[in-house]
Amino acid sequence: MPLMLLFTVVFIVAGWVATANAADRPAMRPATKAEIWSHLSPEPRQMTTKNNGFAYRAGNSSGYKISNGQICVRFRTGRIDCADVKTDGKKFLMITKDGTRSPF
Repeated sequence: MPLMLLFTVVFIVAGWVATANAADRPAMRPATKAEIWSHLSPEPRQMTTKNNGFAYRAGNSSGYKISNGQICVRFRTGRIDCADVKTDGKKFLMITKDGTRSPF
């Protein structure tokens, strides 16, 4: 088999395998507000939402603001950091503004 034909076959097969593997995995999508809250404890009803829109646990000075696909944390210093939250319906991934990815 000529070398060029061999490379062509290898690339076609590799592309087919990569496509098949990607099709087996559910696509990551922005997590809903309800999905994100379900991963935090205590339950949202055990938190108090203040005028600034952030929810606080009793006795905690850090607050959370949750929206579809995003969680923001307001620290006691006033600094606010946000991260995107993606899910495939089972696993959750948090992506910070600098691109760092971590399980959520």
